[in-house]
Amino acid sequence: MRTRSKLLLVTALLATALTACGNVPANGPASGPASGPASGPASGPATGGAADGSPKPGGTLVLGENGDEPACLDPHQLSTTNTTVVGRPIFDSLLWQDADGNLKPWLASAWKVSDDGLTYTFTLRQGVRFHDGSAWDAEALRLNLEHMRAPATKSPLAAAYIAPYEDAEVVDEHTLKVRLSSPYSAFLNVLAQSYLAMISPKQLKEDPASTCEHPVGSGPFVFDKWTKGQSIAYRKNPGYAWGPAGRGGPAYLDRLEIRFLAEDATRYNALLAGEVDVIDNTPPQNVEDIKANPDLAFDTIDRPGHPFSVWLNTGRAPFSDQRVRQALTLAVDREAIIGSVSFGQWNVATGFVTPSTPDHAESGGIAHDPAKAATLLDEAGWTAKGSDGIRVKDGRRLTAVALDTGVNPQNTQILVQTQAAAAKLGIELKIENVTAQVSSDRTAKGDFDVSVGIWTTNTADVLWIQYSSKNITTAERRGQNTTRLADDQLDELLERARQSTDAAERAAIYGQAQARLVGLAPAIPLYDRPSLVSSRTKVHGLTWDYAYGAVTFHDTWVS
Repeated sequence: MRTRSKLLLVTALLATALTACGNVPANGPASGPASGPASGPASGPATGGAADGSPKPGGTLVLGENGDEPACLDPHQLSTTNTTVVGRPIFDSLLWQDADGNLKPWLASAWKVSDDGLTYTFTLRQGVRFHDGSAWDAEALRLNLEHMRAPATKSPLAAAYIAPYEDAEVVDEHTLKVRLSSPYSAFLNVLAQSYLAMISPKQLKEDPASTCEHPVGSGPFVFDKWTKGQSIAYRKNPGYAWGPAGRGGPAYLDRLEIRFLAEDATRYNALLAGEVDVIDNTPPQNVEDIKANPDLAFDTIDRPGHPFSVWLNTGRAPFSDQRVRQALTLAVDREAIIGSVSFGQWNVATGFVTPSTPDHAESGGIAHDPAKAATLLDEAGWTAKGSDGIRVKDGRRLTAVALDTGVNPQNTQILVQTQAAAAKLGIELKIENVTAQVSSDRTAKGDFDVSVGIWTTNTADVLWIQYSSKNITTAERRGQNTTRLADDQLDELLERARQSTDAAERAAIYGQAQARLVGLAPAIPLYDRPSLVSSRTKVHGLTWDYAYGAVTFHDTWVS
């Protein structure tokens, strides 16, 4: 199943790049979203429904998630790895990326792009209502775009994604003309992501402060209750009639509950015991047992975007020195680490963009070479060693601080093994255990040396998000350039790529950017992280959000 899902998503996303990013307008049909079968995680045999095997409405589904619980449920403020899973039940997006990679209508029924790539005109779907009864119209879309970029929103992602957004003009009730300051090849792609989903215009105008705690969307489920540290509960939206992936009607489930189960063993055992119906972030060590269990089903899909990586803070010593960054990269045995941590479920990264992302390029030079690593540190002046083997220069030890939230046990294992590799090289890596909020705050301020993470997105523009000097956090704007890399040549390449309207030219530029990143070494790309989803065989109709590689529940039912 994994190979099939991976190949499908690669094909899908490459097709999306050609569809969404050229000069030719990407037009959807004038009526609702195009339909087609939604492919998703394997489910058990269709028993317990109607006699013909059709879905059985009703019931509650419980999903077990890891401990990466968001601090806020506003999609424009979300940035956790579970963002799409948590937010998609509540929120719809302007566009939908289907299994074949095509951008299809959702809350927009059609769109066209000007020849210069600066103006996008969206025709909006009629008849859509938010959970509070407010109407979906051109003004609602304009308000959402403004909310994404407003400094008060402090958006960690949506604001960066729509950075070229200039302004919008309401042409009529169901038509909005959006103007960009510069061409942006990924604009339509990112509008299909849950980070840019649509919030109730009434809530944005009357009570914007409530979007974190009591989100109001137009999705198939209505937010019900958030018991922090434990779960989020949703109930069916009975009036839902605008689903994007093959079926427009309301969800089959009456209720959906997401439980945050931080421990891998707890999550797995809850599935075995039937305490939860589905688990996301399946522990890699349990995958083969799940596949062999007749009561369970398993499927996976590779997430597009930036590989899971060890991020290095280039903004201060010791990793402000490129040679020190390159040395640590060469010292880390990526294949050994991933093999021991993932039990064969993850692929070692081949560069700074995953293969399932448009414009991925194979990046040579990320090798395991401890001898060369030691030579680089010698060249950087770290020639002396203390009694414990840690290198010393001008009386200072070669020390770095790594932040670990403990949310994901595999992340902790990776840091520990990186620490061991660094020690053999003569670098002292101190691991500090902090909360997710403290980690977020400290990385934004640059108060760290090493952290780990992944950035999932359906476009190679992730390189601009992660490495453009424009995305270093300032007092005015929260950026996502965690490594604080500032390289003029890379900046120029990334700006050219995101403005290019020619697919071949864009791919070539992104190839140059990926090659340069290997030399700059702001991060150590480790693996292309898949979504690992397991379920009881009574669960049917799980589907994927292909723009992120996350499981969704609009078509799910239980027997």
